[in-house]
Amino acid sequence: LPETPAVPYILKCLGGLPMAKVTILGSGNAACAYSAYLGKRGHEVRLYDAPRFESNLTPIREYGGMDMEGADTGFGPISMVTTDIQQAVKGVKVLMVVLPAFGHKPMAEQLAPYLEDGQIIVLNPGAVFGALEFLNTLRRCGCQKNILMGELASNIFACRRVGPTRVNIFGKKAVMETACIPASRTEEMIQELSVFFPDTYVPVPNVIHTSLSYTNLVIHPAGSILNMGRIEWTHGHYRFYWEGLTPGVCRNIERVDAERVAVGAALGAKLDTGMDIFHRYYGHPERKTFYDFFSKSEVNDSVDNPASAPTDLKSRYITEDFPYALVPLMAVGKAAGVETPVMDSLTTLASVANEEDYRATGRTLESLGLDGLSPAQIVDRFVNGI
Repeated sequence: LPETPAVPYILKCLGGLPMAKVTILGSGNAACAYSAYLGKRGHEVRLYDAPRFESNLTPIREYGGMDMEGADTGFGPISMVTTDIQQAVKGVKVLMVVLPAFGHKPMAEQLAPYLEDGQIIVLNPGAVFGALEFLNTLRRCGCQKNILMGELASNIFACRRVGPTRVNIFGKKAVMETACIPASRTEEMIQELSVFFPDTYVPVPNVIHTSLSYTNLVIHPAGSILNMGRIEWTHGHYRFYWEGLTPGVCRNIERVDAERVAVGAALGAKLDTGMDIFHRYYGHPERKTFYDFFSKSEVNDSVDNPASAPTDLKSRYITEDFPYALVPLMAVGKAAGVETPVMDSLTTLASVANEEDYRATGRTLESLGLDGLSPAQIVDRFVNGI
């Protein structure tokens, strides 16, 4: 059949394609990619964002969906585009939160009054300890519904919204580490999610594994702060990965990765190295080091896109990946007796550069409900929840 918006529905009628409802919460790059990709495959997609983001949603609503280019192409119909959160989630079992980490807590506050028993909420991704923060927020807001709270280790897509109704998908990860709270129900959650991305979700023991496998925390903070002069001078007009991740920068990235693995070990989580994770996502096992990998990475940079770096120091590479990734990781590491000197130094530089104390404004032990707990109690909180 030719590639048209009607094809998924024809296939469904012929019994050739499973269909399910899904709500995508968010309207940025990744949320648009998820919506178009799943809509093209015949799923009934509802796209929600808060009223202040109406300008993101209007062209999609008027067009009826989004076009894809790059690693996937064609039109993805989106059945509902709305700023009414109650309408967006009513009767939908799977809710995919596809937002930067600073949007998790506000989204939980919006969702809390409207959730239904049996729903699954999955953060795409959770950054570091996002699932626990989201669940804590729901309970604080009075929501006692029987839900599954899950998170992925990363975004399934490398992508960018390149127009009001067009998204460029640079690449799709072949597998994705997945866990939920309580950890005992991860397989149950994956069974429900797999209708959307078959053979993609890989269960890991608990959300410590998904959170500490969040690779943005390894690459973005050091890559940005150690290039802050270049970012401010060029306003991002250079290739972040091919040009910015030089051997010296990558040596710092290697140390961040080693500190991440050490914190995981102290919490009973045996983590893969960052390079193992990138090889699993994108292949190229012959590229043995961070520098070898990212100086050639076709997914992250290209000759057609020379300006891939942050345009200023308020980029989410800094304002998301320090307070919502490095800060909680360092805090839990300290509670478990693990030193993180390179992460600590980078965080000081970022805080000074942006005149914000990320250790105070980010995810802290207090905000995660972990303050005063022993390492064993912290692990139990991630495994079993509240």
